[in-house]
Amino acid sequence: MSEDQVELEMTDTEHHLLMGEALDRLRQNADFQKVIMEGYLREKALASVSMLAVPQIKQAGQRPDVMEDLVAASNLQYWFQTVDSFHEGCKNPILSDEEENELANAQTEGGVQ
Repeated sequence: MSEDQVELEMTDTEHHLLMGEALDRLRQNADFQKVIMEGYLREKALASVSMLAVPQIKQAGQRPDVMEDLVAASNLQYWFQTVDSFHEGCKNPILSDEEENELANAQTEGGVQ
């Protein structure tokens, strides 16, 4: 692996760690919980689902607007899952066989067993 690739991977890893930590802090924030997690992702999404069956919404052709609200909420949840996945991957990477062998050799050479 070239030095540029290693540097790029280190930058990506640092970015994903920082993003995951920031998301964790947001999730602990009461205002974020109230406005985003409860208000937007739960209450607004449920209200939008309920509106899909309302005859006036169907007749007025507003169903696509309601669907876009649901897609937006879904995209936000997907983004949170993506940040979580990258963060977890940086904290607990799955090593290739070659990387595991290198790590084992380095630990043996360093006197760690």
